Amino acid sequence: MPFIQSNPAREKSPSPEEIGEQAYRLAIQSISDDQWGHGGGDAFDAMMELSRKMPAPRVLELGTRRALPELSTRHHRFFPHASEYLGTDIEMAVDVDFVADVHRLSQFTGEESFDIIFTEAGFEHFKYPHLAAHEIMKVLRIGGVIFAQTHQTFPIHGVPHDYFRFSTDAMRSLFGAKMGMKIHAAGYGSPAKIYSRVDPGGRNWPAFLHVNICAEKIAPTPKDYVFEYDCLLDAVPAVAKTQA
Repeated sequence: MPFIQSNPAREKSPSPEEIGEQAYRLAIQSISDDQWGHGGGDAFDAMMELSRKMPAPRVLELGTRRALPELSTRHHRFFPHASEYLGTDIEMAVDVDFVADVHRLSQFTGEESFDIIFTEAGFEHFKYPHLAAHEIMKVLRIGGVIFAQTHQTFPIHGVPHDYFRFSTDAMRSLFGAKMGMKIHAAGYGSPAKIYSRVDPGGRNWPAFLHVNICAEKIAPTPKDYVFEYDCLLDAVPAVAKTQA
């Protein structure tokens, strides 16, 4: 089916801009189920399973301001048993219940105030991801769940505030065990290909539009963010050793 159906009364062909706009709207309205697949579905399924065990969860969704006026970005249908479902963003708009900055989220909501925090296509727009993750963990109650979906490979969008792309390793690093979190699943969705004259072979390497994570808060969140370094050496730097 073409994106724009032919109109006998129209003499001109649609412009590339019109075709692109229509294609974008159709793509947004019918996102492929693949976004939850290739391991990404495991994170979504884990979040749904954990949420069903909560009798009447209080749910917060981050980034609910509509990108398209006619299309809601809220996902309340996932949680029909929620006692309360609130959406927040950095400015007031349709589908936004209150304005908050995720980097200072606990100042707006209080700590340990929600059972589920859900965000889709949010983390790439957060200027300081570790700070945002820390605030999310503060706001979760013990036993609460965070589900986050963001992008591993994706065109630049939301200019001027499009900051990051993430791998599963990156998402796991945000919600580490030392922060009182248990990761249930992390994975990719929406397989993609990267084509570039600079690196013709790049199209043969794996790439995905989406990356998902589901993590549970099992212990109190530390006051300060605890980084888990890949280097296991807990020793004096090599330069200091040489001078000793």
